[in-house]
Amino acid sequence: MKNARYWVLAVLLIGCLSACKSDKSTEAETAETVILPPPEEDYESSDVKCGYINRSGKLVVAAKYDDGRPFAEGLAAVRVKGRWGYVDKNGELVIALQYQGAWSFSDGLARVLDYENKMGFIHLDGSWAVEPKYEEVQDFSEGLALFMLNGKWGYMDRNGQEVIAAVYEQGSPFESGYARVKAESGYGVIDRAGNVIIPLEYQKIGSLSENYFRMRKDGLYGFCNKNGRMVIEPTFKNAQDFNQGLAPVKEQELYGLIDTTGTYVVAPQYEQLWYAGESRWGVQQEGYFGYIDRSGTVMIPIQFDQIQSFAQGFAPYQVDNLWGYMDTNGNLLTPPLYGLAWNFQEGLARVATRTGIAFINTSGQLAIPPGFQDVRDFSEGLALVQVF
Repeated sequence: MKNARYWVLAVLLIGCLSACKSDKSTEAETAETVILPPPEEDYESSDVKCGYINRSGKLVVAAKYDDGRPFAEGLAAVRVKGRWGYVDKNGELVIALQYQGAWSFSDGLARVLDYENKMGFIHLDGSWAVEPKYEEVQDFSEGLALFMLNGKWGYMDRNGQEVIAAVYEQGSPFESGYARVKAESGYGVIDRAGNVIIPLEYQKIGSLSENYFRMRKDGLYGFCNKNGRMVIEPTFKNAQDFNQGLAPVKEQELYGLIDTTGTYVVAPQYEQLWYAGESRWGVQQEGYFGYIDRSGTVMIPIQFDQIQSFAQGFAPYQVDNLWGYMDTNGNLLTPPLYGLAWNFQEGLARVATRTGIAFINTSGQLAIPPGFQDVRDFSEGLALVQVF
Protein backbone atom coordinates (compact mmCIF):
# COMPACT_ATOMS: atom_id res chain seq x y z
CA MET A 1 0.00 0.00 0.00
CA LYS A 2 2.91 2.30 0.77
CA ASN A 3 3.92 2.71 -2.88
CA ALA A 4 0.47 2.40 -4.42
CA ARG A 5 0.23 5.97 -5.66
CA TYR A 6 3.62 5.78 -7.38
CA TRP A 7 2.67 2.61 -9.30
CA VAL A 8 -0.59 4.25 -10.43
CA LEU A 9 1.31 7.23 -11.80
CA ALA A 10 3.92 5.03 -13.51
CA VAL A 11 1.28 2.89 -15.27
CA LEU A 12 -0.59 6.02 -16.35
CA LEU A 13 2.60 7.57 -17.74
CA ILE A 14 3.59 4.45 -19.69
CA GLY A 15 0.10 4.18 -21.16
CA CYS A 16 0.15 7.79 -22.35
CA LEU A 17 3.59 7.46 -23.95
CA SER A 18 2.86 4.20 -25.76
CA ALA A 19 -0.45 5.41 -27.17
CA CYS A 20 1.12 8.60 -28.66
CA LYS A 21 -2.34 10.14 -28.99
CA SER A 22 -2.76 13.56 -30.62
CA ASP A 23 -6.08 14.21 -28.84
CA LYS A 24 -4.79 16.25 -25.86
CA SER A 25 -8.25 16.73 -24.35
CA THR A 26 -8.74 12.95 -24.13
CA GLU A 27 -5.37 12.55 -22.36
CA ALA A 28 -6.26 15.29 -19.88
CA GLU A 29 -9.61 13.68 -19.12
CA THR A 30 -7.90 10.32 -18.52
CA ALA A 31 -5.42 11.88 -16.07
CA GLU A 32 -8.20 13.63 -14.16
CA THR A 33 -10.04 10.36 -13.55
CA VAL A 34 -7.10 8.87 -11.61
CA ILE A 35 -7.78 9.27 -7.88
CA LEU A 36 -4.73 8.76 -5.68
CA PRO A 37 -5.18 7.37 -2.16
CA PRO A 38 -4.82 9.93 0.65
CA PRO A 39 -1.34 10.13 2.24
CA GLU A 40 -2.47 8.55 5.53
CA GLU A 41 -3.24 5.31 3.70
CA ASP A 42 0.47 4.88 2.99
CA TYR A 43 0.76 3.56 6.56
CA GLU A 44 -0.56 0.10 7.34
CA SER A 45 -1.57 -1.00 10.80
CA SER A 46 1.37 -2.52 12.68
CA ASP A 47 1.17 -6.10 13.93
CA VAL A 48 2.99 -5.00 17.10
CA LYS A 49 1.22 -2.31 19.11
CA CYS A 50 2.64 0.38 21.39
CA GLY A 51 1.53 1.53 24.81
CA TYR A 52 3.10 3.02 27.95
CA ILE A 53 4.21 1.44 31.23
CA ASN A 54 4.78 3.05 34.62
CA ARG A 55 7.86 2.61 36.81
CA SER A 56 6.43 -0.64 38.17
CA GLY A 57 6.24 -2.10 34.69
CA LYS A 58 2.45 -1.94 34.59
CA LEU A 59 0.82 -1.08 31.27
CA VAL A 60 -1.15 2.08 32.08
CA VAL A 61 -1.81 3.33 28.55
CA ALA A 62 -3.26 0.50 26.46
CA ALA A 63 -1.12 -0.92 23.66
CA LYS A 64 -3.25 0.08 20.68
CA TYR A 65 -0.99 2.48 18.82
CA ASP A 66 1.32 1.87 15.86
CA ASP A 67 3.93 4.33 17.10
CA GLY A 68 4.44 6.93 19.81
CA ARG A 69 6.78 9.51 21.29
CA PRO A 70 7.85 10.24 24.90
CA PHE A 71 5.52 12.07 27.29
CA ALA A 72 6.22 15.78 27.64
CA GLU A 73 4.10 18.29 29.57
CA GLY A 74 1.57 15.54 30.31
CA LEU A 75 0.90 14.47 26.73
CA ALA A 76 2.42 12.02 24.24
CA ALA A 77 2.09 11.96 20.46
CA VAL A 78 0.73 8.63 19.17
CA ARG A 79 0.02 7.23 15.71
CA VAL A 80 -2.71 4.94 14.38
CA LYS A 81 -1.93 3.97 10.79
CA GLY A 82 -1.10 7.31 9.12
CA ARG A 83 -2.65 9.72 11.63
CA TRP A 84 -1.06 11.28 14.72
CA GLY A 85 -2.75 12.73 17.80
CA TYR A 86 -2.06 13.08 21.53
CA VAL A 87 -3.00 11.06 24.63
CA ASP A 88 -2.77 11.96 28.31
CA LYS A 89 -1.33 9.77 31.07
CA ASN A 90 -4.71 8.10 31.57
CA GLY A 91 -4.67 6.96 27.96
CA GLU A 92 -7.41 9.38 26.94
CA LEU A 93 -7.14 10.76 23.42
CA VAL A 94 -7.20 14.51 24.09
CA ILE A 95 -6.11 15.78 20.66
CA ALA A 96 -7.68 13.83 17.79
CA LEU A 97 -5.75 11.69 15.34
CA GLN A 98 -5.54 14.23 12.54
CA TYR A 99 -1.92 15.02 11.68
CA GLN A 100 0.53 13.51 9.22
CA GLY A 101 3.27 14.08 11.80
CA ALA A 102 3.37 15.21 15.44
CA TRP A 103 6.17 15.83 17.94
CA SER A 104 6.49 16.25 21.70
CA PHE A 105 5.34 19.39 23.47
CA SER A 106 7.94 21.90 24.58
CA ASP A 107 7.17 25.10 26.46
CA GLY A 108 3.44 24.63 25.86
CA LEU A 109 3.67 24.19 22.09
CA ALA A 110 4.12 21.22 19.75
CA ARG A 111 5.02 21.18 16.07
CA VAL A 112 2.76 19.22 13.73
CA LEU A 113 2.65 18.40 10.03
CA ASP A 114 -0.64 18.53 8.11
CA TYR A 115 -1.63 16.63 4.96
CA GLU A 116 -0.60 19.52 2.75
CA ASN A 117 2.98 18.88 3.96
CA LYS A 118 2.98 22.16 5.91
CA MET A 119 4.08 22.57 9.52
CA GLY A 120 2.86 24.76 12.36
CA PHE A 121 2.42 24.73 16.15
CA ILE A 122 -0.50 23.76 18.38
CA HIS A 123 -1.35 24.54 22.02
CA LEU A 124 -1.91 21.88 24.66
CA ASP A 125 -5.64 22.00 23.91
CA GLY A 126 -5.03 21.31 20.21
CA SER A 127 -5.85 24.82 18.97
CA TRP A 128 -3.50 26.43 16.50
CA ALA A 129 -0.79 28.66 17.91
CA VAL A 130 0.87 29.09 14.51
CA GLU A 131 -1.07 28.07 11.42
CA PRO A 132 0.62 25.43 9.21
CA LYS A 133 2.30 27.19 6.32
CA TYR A 134 5.97 26.30 6.72
CA GLU A 135 8.09 23.70 4.96
CA GLU A 136 9.65 22.86 8.31
CA VAL A 137 9.78 24.17 11.86
CA GLN A 138 11.85 23.30 14.93
CA ASP A 139 10.96 23.47 18.63
CA PHE A 140 10.99 26.80 20.44
CA SER A 141 14.07 27.73 22.44
CA GLU A 142 14.25 30.94 24.44
CA GLY A 143 11.00 32.08 22.85
CA LEU A 144 12.09 31.72 19.23
CA ALA A 145 11.76 28.85 16.75
CA LEU A 146 13.39 28.08 13.43
CA PHE A 147 11.14 27.97 10.38
CA MET A 148 11.80 27.23 6.71
CA LEU A 149 10.21 29.08 3.80
CA ASN A 150 11.30 28.66 0.18
CA GLY A 151 14.23 26.56 1.30
CA LYS A 152 15.66 29.20 3.69
CA TRP A 153 15.63 29.39 7.48
CA GLY A 154 14.46 32.21 9.75
CA TYR A 155 13.09 32.63 13.29
CA MET A 156 9.57 33.28 14.61
CA ASP A 157 8.20 34.18 18.03
CA ARG A 158 5.45 32.30 19.87
CA ASN A 159 2.78 34.34 18.10
CA GLY A 160 4.05 33.28 14.70
CA GLN A 161 5.62 36.66 14.00
CA GLU A 162 8.64 36.20 11.73
CA VAL A 163 11.15 38.27 13.68
CA ILE A 164 14.27 37.19 11.75
CA ALA A 165 13.75 36.79 8.00
CA ALA A 166 14.26 33.43 6.28
CA VAL A 167 17.57 34.13 4.57
CA TYR A 168 19.87 31.44 6.00
CA GLU A 169 20.87 28.04 4.63
CA GLN A 170 21.07 26.56 8.14
CA GLY A 171 20.28 27.63 11.68
CA SER A 172 20.45 26.38 15.26
CA PRO A 173 18.19 26.99 18.28
CA PHE A 174 18.93 30.05 20.41
CA GLU A 175 21.08 29.37 23.46
CA SER A 176 22.00 32.09 25.97
CA GLY A 177 20.72 34.69 23.51
CA TYR A 178 22.73 33.53 20.48
CA ALA A 179 22.13 31.30 17.46
CA ARG A 180 24.50 29.88 14.87
CA VAL A 181 23.54 30.40 11.23
CA LYS A 182 25.00 29.60 7.83
CA ALA A 183 24.99 31.61 4.62
CA GLU A 184 26.84 31.03 1.36
CA SER A 185 29.84 32.83 2.84
CA GLY A 186 30.04 30.51 5.85
CA TYR A 187 28.92 30.09 9.46
CA GLY A 188 28.45 32.89 11.97
CA VAL A 189 26.43 33.93 15.02
CA ILE A 190 23.42 36.25 15.40
CA ASP A 191 21.61 37.67 18.43
CA ARG A 192 17.87 37.70 19.10
CA ALA A 193 17.42 40.86 17.07
CA GLY A 194 19.06 39.24 14.05
CA ASN A 195 22.25 41.28 14.37
CA VAL A 196 25.39 39.50 13.17
CA ILE A 197 27.67 39.12 16.19
CA ILE A 198 30.28 36.87 14.60
CA PRO A 199 30.81 37.29 10.83
CA LEU A 200 29.49 34.54 8.58
CA GLU A 201 32.91 33.47 7.39
CA TYR A 202 33.82 30.30 9.28
CA GLN A 203 33.76 26.68 8.11
CA LYS A 204 32.10 25.60 11.35
CA ILE A 205 30.97 27.09 14.66
CA GLY A 206 30.03 25.18 17.82
CA SER A 207 27.41 26.20 20.35
CA LEU A 208 28.25 28.74 23.06
CA SER A 209 29.83 26.92 25.98
CA GLU A 210 31.20 28.74 29.02
CA ASN A 211 31.28 32.02 27.06
CA TYR A 212 33.29 30.60 24.15
CA PHE A 213 32.43 29.56 20.61
CA ARG A 214 34.46 26.79 19.03
CA MET A 215 35.15 27.59 15.37
CA ARG A 216 37.02 26.24 12.35
CA LYS A 217 38.89 28.38 9.86
CA ASP A 218 41.19 27.19 7.08
CA GLY A 219 40.71 23.63 8.34
CA LEU A 220 41.90 24.37 11.90
CA TYR A 221 40.03 24.95 15.17
CA GLY A 222 40.23 27.78 17.68
CA PHE A 223 37.95 29.72 20.03
CA CYS A 224 36.38 33.16 20.05
CA ASN A 225 34.38 34.93 22.75
CA LYS A 226 30.77 36.18 22.63
CA ASN A 227 31.91 39.41 20.95
CA GLY A 228 33.60 37.52 18.15
CA ARG A 229 37.12 38.30 19.34
CA MET A 230 39.55 35.45 18.73
CA VAL A 231 40.92 34.37 22.11
CA ILE A 232 42.62 31.12 21.05
CA GLU A 233 43.94 31.14 17.50
CA PRO A 234 42.84 28.30 15.17
CA THR A 235 45.85 25.98 15.31
CA PHE A 236 44.28 22.63 16.27
CA LYS A 237 43.30 19.74 14.00
CA ASN A 238 40.16 19.18 16.10
CA ALA A 239 38.58 20.59 19.24
CA GLN A 240 35.58 20.20 21.53
CA ASP A 241 33.68 22.70 23.67
CA PHE A 242 34.84 24.06 27.02
CA ASN A 243 33.54 22.35 30.15
CA GLN A 244 34.67 23.37 33.63
CA GLY A 245 37.21 25.70 32.05
CA LEU A 246 38.91 23.03 29.92
CA ALA A 247 38.57 21.97 26.28
CA PRO A 248 39.87 18.84 24.52
CA VAL A 249 42.01 19.68 21.46
CA LYS A 250 43.86 17.57 18.91
CA GLU A 251 47.41 18.37 17.87
CA GLN A 252 49.10 16.07 15.40
CA GLU A 253 47.23 12.80 16.09
CA LEU A 254 46.70 13.02 19.86
CA TYR A 255 44.32 14.88 22.20
CA GLY A 256 45.08 16.94 25.29
CA LEU A 257 43.27 19.50 27.48
CA ILE A 258 43.79 23.26 27.30
CA ASP A 259 42.57 26.05 29.58
CA THR A 260 40.94 29.31 28.46
CA THR A 261 44.33 30.84 27.66
CA GLY A 262 45.15 28.02 25.26
CA THR A 263 47.75 26.53 27.62
CA TYR A 264 47.95 22.76 27.93
CA VAL A 265 46.85 21.42 31.31
CA VAL A 266 47.04 17.83 30.05
CA ALA A 267 49.58 17.27 27.27
CA PRO A 268 48.44 15.56 24.05
CA GLN A 269 48.67 11.81 24.68
CA TYR A 270 45.24 10.29 24.03
CA GLU A 271 43.62 8.82 20.92
CA GLN A 272 40.24 10.15 22.10
CA LEU A 273 39.32 12.61 24.84
CA TRP A 274 35.92 14.10 25.75
CA TYR A 275 34.08 15.58 28.71
CA ALA A 276 32.11 12.71 30.26
CA GLY A 277 30.23 14.59 32.99
CA GLU A 278 30.65 14.48 36.77
CA SER A 279 34.10 16.19 36.54
CA ARG A 280 35.47 13.30 34.53
CA TRP A 281 36.95 13.16 31.03
CA GLY A 282 36.80 9.97 29.00
CA VAL A 283 40.04 8.94 27.31
CA GLN A 284 41.31 6.27 24.94
CA GLN A 285 44.92 5.11 25.00
CA GLU A 286 46.36 2.16 23.08
CA GLY A 287 42.84 1.02 22.23
CA TYR A 288 41.47 0.98 25.79
CA PHE A 289 39.28 3.45 27.67
CA GLY A 290 39.17 5.02 31.12
CA TYR A 291 38.63 8.39 32.86
CA ILE A 292 40.86 11.23 34.05
CA ASP A 293 40.20 14.30 36.18
CA ARG A 294 40.91 17.93 35.25
CA SER A 295 44.57 17.63 36.25
CA GLY A 296 45.11 14.57 34.07
CA THR A 297 45.20 12.13 36.95
CA VAL A 298 43.81 8.75 35.94
CA MET A 299 40.75 8.29 38.18
CA ILE A 300 39.42 5.09 36.61
CA PRO A 301 41.99 2.78 34.99
CA ILE A 302 42.31 2.75 31.20
CA GLN A 303 41.28 -0.87 30.82
CA PHE A 304 37.81 -1.00 29.29
CA ASP A 305 36.84 -1.96 25.73
CA GLN A 306 34.26 0.85 25.59
CA ILE A 307 32.82 3.45 27.97
CA GLN A 308 30.11 6.08 27.84
CA SER A 309 29.57 9.40 29.60
CA PHE A 310 28.11 9.63 33.11
CA ALA A 311 24.42 10.25 33.75
CA GLN A 312 22.87 10.38 37.21
CA GLY A 313 26.17 9.22 38.71
CA PHE A 314 26.79 6.13 36.58
CA ALA A 315 28.33 5.26 33.21
CA PRO A 316 28.04 2.09 31.09
CA TYR A 317 31.28 0.21 30.39
CA GLN A 318 32.09 -2.77 28.15
CA VAL A 319 34.41 -5.72 28.78
CA ASP A 320 34.56 -8.76 26.48
CA ASN A 321 31.46 -7.66 24.53
CA LEU A 322 29.29 -7.35 27.66
CA TRP A 323 28.15 -4.15 29.38
CA GLY A 324 27.87 -3.11 33.01
CA TYR A 325 27.75 0.13 35.05
CA MET A 326 30.24 1.95 37.28
CA ASP A 327 30.18 5.06 39.43
CA THR A 328 32.46 8.10 39.15
CA ASN A 329 35.13 6.45 41.32
CA GLY A 330 35.22 3.27 39.24
CA ASN A 331 33.22 1.18 41.70
CA LEU A 332 31.15 -1.34 39.75
CA LEU A 333 27.40 -1.04 40.13
CA THR A 334 27.02 -4.24 38.10
CA PRO A 335 29.47 -6.69 36.56
CA PRO A 336 29.46 -6.91 32.75
CA LEU A 337 26.20 -8.79 32.23
CA TYR A 338 24.30 -7.14 29.39
CA GLY A 339 24.38 -7.23 25.61
CA LEU A 340 23.59 -3.51 25.50
CA ALA A 341 23.31 -0.78 28.13
CA TRP A 342 21.83 2.72 28.02
CA ASN A 343 22.32 5.71 30.33
CA PHE A 344 20.16 6.20 33.39
CA GLN A 345 17.08 8.42 33.03
CA GLU A 346 14.70 9.14 35.88
CA GLY A 347 16.57 6.62 38.02
CA LEU A 348 16.20 3.67 35.63
CA ALA A 349 18.39 2.34 32.83
CA ARG A 350 17.52 0.05 29.93
CA VAL A 351 19.60 -3.10 29.52
CA ALA A 352 19.51 -5.90 26.95
CA THR A 353 19.35 -9.33 28.58
CA ARG A 354 19.23 -12.78 27.01
CA THR A 355 15.44 -12.74 27.27
CA GLY A 356 14.74 -9.16 26.21
CA ILE A 357 15.02 -5.51 27.26
CA ALA A 358 14.73 -4.83 31.01
CA PHE A 359 15.28 -1.93 33.42
CA ILE A 360 17.64 -1.75 36.39
CA ASN A 361 17.65 0.83 39.19
CA THR A 362 20.54 2.83 40.67
CA SER A 363 21.19 -0.01 43.13
CA GLY A 364 21.93 -2.29 40.19
CA GLN A 365 18.83 -4.37 40.86
CA LEU A 366 16.31 -5.52 38.29
CA ALA A 367 13.41 -3.05 38.46
CA ILE A 368 11.31 -4.14 35.45
CA PRO A 369 11.91 -7.62 33.98
CA PRO A 370 11.87 -8.34 30.24
CA GLY A 371 8.38 -8.70 28.82
CA PHE A 372 8.11 -6.41 25.83
CA GLN A 373 9.39 -6.58 22.27
CA ASP A 374 10.94 -3.12 22.59
CA VAL A 375 11.07 -0.38 25.23
CA ARG A 376 12.17 3.27 25.31
CA ASP A 377 13.50 5.41 28.14
CA PHE A 378 11.23 6.82 30.82
CA SER A 379 9.92 10.37 30.48
CA GLU A 380 7.61 11.93 33.08
CA GLY A 381 7.30 8.53 34.76
CA LEU A 382 6.14 6.58 31.69
CA ALA A 383 7.97 4.63 28.98
CA LEU A 384 6.85 3.63 25.50
CA VAL A 385 6.78 -0.16 24.94
CA GLN A 386 5.96 -2.52 22.11
CA VAL A 387 3.76 -5.40 23.21
CA PHE A 388 4.04 -8.83 21.61
